[in-house]
Amino acid sequence: MTGSQESRTPAPPRDLPGRFSLLIRGGTVIDGTGGPARRADLGVAGDRLAAVGDLPRAEADRVIEAAELAVAPGFIDIHSHSDFTILIDPRAEGKVRQGVTTEAIGMCGTSASPLAGEKLARARERNKNRDLQIDWADLEGYRGRVRERGTAVNLVPLTGQGNLRGSVVGYGERAASREEMKKMRALLERELEAGSRGISTGLVYPPGVFTGFEELAGLLRPVAEAGGIYSTHIRDESDRVEESVGEALALARETGVSLQIAHLKAQGRRNWGRLERCLERIEAARGEGLAVHCDRYPYLASATDLDILLPPWAVAGGPEAELKRLKDPATRKRLRQEIDREDWEAVLISRVSGPDNRELEGLNLDEAARLRGVDPSELFFSLLVEEELAVAALFFGMSSDNLVRVLAKPYAMVASDASARAVSGPLSRGFPHPRTFGTFPRVLGDFVRDGTLTLPGAVHKMTGLPAAKLGLADRGVIREGAAADLTLFDPEKVRPRATYREPLNYPEGIEYVIVNGRTVVEPSGHTGRLPGVFL
Repeated sequence: MTGSQESRTPAPPRDLPGRFSLLIRGGTVIDGTGGPARRADLGVAGDRLAAVGDLPRAEADRVIEAAELAVAPGFIDIHSHSDFTILIDPRAEGKVRQGVTTEAIGMCGTSASPLAGEKLARARERNKNRDLQIDWADLEGYRGRVRERGTAVNLVPLTGQGNLRGSVVGYGERAASREEMKKMRALLERELEAGSRGISTGLVYPPGVFTGFEELAGLLRPVAEAGGIYSTHIRDESDRVEESVGEALALARETGVSLQIAHLKAQGRRNWGRLERCLERIEAARGEGLAVHCDRYPYLASATDLDILLPPWAVAGGPEAELKRLKDPATRKRLRQEIDREDWEAVLISRVSGPDNRELEGLNLDEAARLRGVDPSELFFSLLVEEELAVAALFFGMSSDNLVRVLAKPYAMVASDASARAVSGPLSRGFPHPRTFGTFPRVLGDFVRDGTLTLPGAVHKMTGLPAAKLGLADRGVIREGAAADLTLFDPEKVRPRATYREPLNYPEGIEYVIVNGRTVVEPSGHTGRLPGVFL
């Protein structure tokens, strides 16, 4: 039989539903594999994709005409911090309006569970002004709270190593004892059995900063055995970034765990040249057969707590000990010598906890110091004391060339490193990083339209690649039988509207977002539906 005859041979009949719950007609399908786009109709039955192809006579309860739109799998944010904000506002507007349908939570060593001892006390203190009652101790309890409230997005939990150490060892600057290691490992194994997909570390934050190699390896072994991943905010992203990447790779070699290096960067101009050597190390490890990937947000500023600028010894022992040191004149003098910054203008105050310093939000420390008529380093210390450490900040100092270099790597994924926020209500306070509202549209807009990435390649970094890393076999791809998580966007119009000075803006060009077969975002806005589940 000739090729032309074969092409006219009708396909065998398929067992399709008599009527779809949703039909998406005529869209440009970008299936999440990185392969070329194609025109196709999608038939949704319940929470599944029941048919993908040419469906001219299909009937459906609802039809979306998508001739001008790209149709992609729902985006997977592989590095998110929505653990607690999802309980405050389960609509997750800042994420779903970007096209995100699934968030991996529990990152940078901090998760919603387990919670005991000193870690529980700190979690309650940190959330005391957010009208959030923390009354659970483990992943099962947390999952129950989320189910009670509902969620617009699917959630994939990881276990924070800081939770394990903070619950068992506390925040002291010492190694864990053998008995404490047994307790941490038992906690971790219970979390893995309850559905945690792995472990994360924040090795610049207490108590992770006090954790040595062998202690980490002891926790990573059961994760590797369970087929989970290790997501790490490495020990140093500036002067010792190469050594810190090397430590992460050594842990992967030692334990066999699947490694995800979070928000890979080289902070500070003097360190920009170190990134290339980090990439060489990663690629050498991948050449050995190690499962090593990374993620990155498409911006040049990082965001975290202001006291990240303090050395590890200054934060040992928990908040009370840290504040006592900051109030001591002799200790302040020593800290001023150790920090010795000349670029206070590169540190922007994004959020404070009380009303007295609210006028400083949105200003860099140099501007804020001039407003108050004090030295920037003095304002740094006084602000931390007055706000009892609850100050969030943005830190500028990355290279645009390095950003492009990382995003272009085939093992790099797109991630927001942000919690689900909103432009109004209790989650709109302060000046959050624009990545909170703009990460995925910025990649689809700026980095695709300027030719840095192809559209199928960019979508793959947001869908199929993170789904494979997390072991989500039915997410991140468009194919029959897969979960009906979909994002429909206009490739010509999609763009972020959030900026550093005006961050509280949702993006443009994301037209429809469908989670488990139900529309959560439409051109008119958020539908209020909460169809997300724990994966």
